[in-house]
Amino acid sequence: MHTFCLALFLALGQGGDLTGTVLDPSGAPVPDATVRVEVAGTPAGEFRTGNDGQFELTVESTGDLRVIVTATGFAQAIEAVPSGRRTLQVTLHPAPFFEAVNVTSSRTGIPKADPTVTMTVISSSELLTSAAMSIDDALKMVPGFTLFRRTTSRTANPTTQGVSLRGIGGTAQSRSLVLADGVPLNDAFGGWVYWDKVPQAAIDRIEVQRGSGSDLYGADAVGGVVQILTLRPGRPSGRALLEGGNLGTGRVSLFGGARAGNWRYSTGGEWFTIDGYKAVAEVQDPGIAPRGPVDGNLGSNHRSAIASAAYQAVNGWRVDLTGNVFSEDRQNGTLLSINTTASRQASGEVAGGIGGGLLTFRVFGGTQDYHQSFTTVNAARTSEVLNRDQIIPTTSAGVGGQWLRPIGTHALLVGGEGRYIQGSSLETPYAQGRALARVEAGGKQRLGSAFVQDTIDVTDRFTVVFGAHGDIWHSTSNQTSNSKSSHAINPRASASYRIADSGVTVRGAVYRGFRAPTLNEFYRNFSSGNTQTRPNEELGPETLTGGDAGILISHGPASARVTGFWTVLDDAITTVTLSSTPQAIIRQRANADTLRAAGVELEGELRVARSFSLAFTSGLISSRFKGDTNLRDKRVPQVPTYNVGLSVRYTHPAWTASSQFRVTGPQFEDDLNLFTLRRAEVWDAFLSRTIAGRVSAFAAVENLLDATYDVGRTPILTTGLPRAARAGVLITLP
Repeated sequence: MHTFCLALFLALGQGGDLTGTVLDPSGAPVPDATVRVEVAGTPAGEFRTGNDGQFELTVESTGDLRVIVTATGFAQAIEAVPSGRRTLQVTLHPAPFFEAVNVTSSRTGIPKADPTVTMTVISSSELLTSAAMSIDDALKMVPGFTLFRRTTSRTANPTTQGVSLRGIGGTAQSRSLVLADGVPLNDAFGGWVYWDKVPQAAIDRIEVQRGSGSDLYGADAVGGVVQILTLRPGRPSGRALLEGGNLGTGRVSLFGGARAGNWRYSTGGEWFTIDGYKAVAEVQDPGIAPRGPVDGNLGSNHRSAIASAAYQAVNGWRVDLTGNVFSEDRQNGTLLSINTTASRQASGEVAGGIGGGLLTFRVFGGTQDYHQSFTTVNAARTSEVLNRDQIIPTTSAGVGGQWLRPIGTHALLVGGEGRYIQGSSLETPYAQGRALARVEAGGKQRLGSAFVQDTIDVTDRFTVVFGAHGDIWHSTSNQTSNSKSSHAINPRASASYRIADSGVTVRGAVYRGFRAPTLNEFYRNFSSGNTQTRPNEELGPETLTGGDAGILISHGPASARVTGFWTVLDDAITTVTLSSTPQAIIRQRANADTLRAAGVELEGELRVARSFSLAFTSGLISSRFKGDTNLRDKRVPQVPTYNVGLSVRYTHPAWTASSQFRVTGPQFEDDLNLFTLRRAEVWDAFLSRTIAGRVSAFAAVENLLDATYDVGRTPILTTGLPRAARAGVLITLP
């Protein structure tokens, strides 16, 4: 969570120390709660409680004060501070899942519960006490969230790690923006996602906003926004996660940080390895050879490190610097089919009070080298030969700024940003084992934007939000005269209304979005199995129009949310089949058609007792092409008709147990709906026991019943992760 403090010199008069304790309904202290003080509506200081739930702030004012307290899993509490009173006791009550505090829906760094968006927040404690080992697998419990080909990032080729939200997937490139502390995790060249760049021990929480976020985040957020927020320690703290299991799995993930005077610093690192499994199925469709001697494991290993330092000046201004390095090596199922990635990224942020509001300025940039080999496997799957080798160097940089000012019942946000990307696909073909002349393709992209948002608290029950984002995009080729430009205005309007004290809130939103083609879609060849996909330099942008509406119900220990959505994506980029034979399928990226997705998301939670809860999530989706092409009425590939998740969690001072059961409906591999990926059912389980102080031992099993499920059909059938068991130790300090 971002540490946020506006200039204290804005406050008038002399104050003193404000102390207090944050408790849960049983009277137990709540550690790591964020306590923020406002003076006459202006934020003036922030503190995080210790293990004893206590806080202490120096407030240089005798004006109207109020304290806003937030903590993961609890509803936000607001307490007015009577004149002359300097000691408070704040009791937090469990929050319905839809009242989760987040920063993504306002992109300001100020956590709040925004009732006008559809938001899911997953805390670090949930991540660390569930069987899912990787971030993308944990997110499969979010309604409507699916991965391209259902494959975990531990064993999937990086270029297939795309996110689909609300049925507007269809390609490996994500139409949703994934961020880490406001900096994109989507690959700058291709749009796919590197989930492992952030060490899991360093994660504070993950926020998922469903529905277009283009009004605030621009061209990459038409499907939604996923943000990973790292820990920002206010005192010495640390985590160590050590685990190992079958399939040659091992991980060490570390984090440590502290605050000394005006400085805050932290560092984290992760090492991970998995030997993996043989994905090619032993039983194939007629005419296709089953697994053969050429087929090996899908496996990977990666190393990541992150470090940050921040300085908080006495006048409230803050400077943050962060650096991240990441490298990985993958085996893609045969001896000669491999890929490697090495990236370096840095970012800086300056924030402080100016003009009665909060000004934030951010700059980021990095370089990356990606390498992949492609092979041809004979029909009997007894031998392979190298046919293509790719190297993709990429450089990217971004800059942005925004200003937030509360004005009466309004909160006005204005800002702008720009991004530059340069990348190339350097491809060396092979014939009969000999390298041929290298072929180079690539280009440059520039994106510029400005945005404005006004959040209006019409009453304490009625909130309205208006916003718009203007985008300008320009792309040029390094090798040809091809040049593309476009611009778009992406507005959004949303509102929520809480009906008296009934625990019922209704909300709705309408919006537009925009996504430009990636350099990958323009310039890079790709093949998987017998299927080859060609790039297309003539692609144009996609535009989205959509809306959603829902009802939220909270009554005692039970809460539920039902959301209906409708989305139209014009000029949708997908892969179109050009020719198909038993030996080879040739496809090409194209602005193929209009994509129409509609559906319903269902979520519910029941807290049977303080230590026991049940949760249900489901997404029912109809996603089809609706234009005037031969794809009309075909289902959009890689989008299941439904997904269902059931979760049970038990938390006790000594024991923690959780279990998740997921069902993913059938989906098609291809645009012509010829290759079906059948329904998948996966059951996971987790159990941990505190063994000494802040040390706990745990065991987890993914795919407990060792179910076999489809993840690809190219037309060679590949299957998902088999039973994966592991055990380990988690140490948290203090």
